[in-house]
Amino acid sequence: MLAVGDSTDVELIFNTGHYTSRVNKSASIICNAPGMAPSLNIIAIPTASPDSLRVFRVAPPAVSLDSLRPEQQPHAGEYDFVVHNVSNEDLDLKLVSVPYEFIDVDMPSGSIKPGGDKTIKVKIGDSVADQIFTKSFTLEASDSTKTRLTIPISKAMRWGPTPTTP
Repeated sequence: MLAVGDSTDVELIFNTGHYTSRVNKSASIICNAPGMAPSLNIIAIPTASPDSLRVFRVAPPAVSLDSLRPEQQPHAGEYDFVVHNVSNEDLDLKLVSVPYEFIDVDMPSGSIKPGGDKTIKVKIGDSVADQIFTKSFTLEASDSTKTRLTIPISKAMRWGPTPTTP
């Protein structure tokens, strides 16, 4: 609930998932002022081979933080994403969206040569390590169409205290 004159950020996540043809989704914000119900309509046209439309790939394409307990990870809360340039031109990447309160993204410096790779390092914030969340960060390439790619990061369970061994 917001008071008059207040503002907030709203994050909408749309996953094309199993859709194979055009799909429309919408979101509305309900307001008690007459005529003040803003809405957003998202139209997606998924393609059978999305890599053919991209100038770069990121691996892994998404991260679920539930596969290992934090103490079982090689570097607790840190993840590497490899960016591969599949275009025929040098690419520079920039970060255009990141939930700073959840993750820190360390972008590689310099251009990525055609066929080349660079590594992005992502660290999950200590203050949210035991929270449940679905967030994402978005990259933009320096190609003529400013290609963007969003990488989801989710955590669906709380681990609780570290188990002790006798």
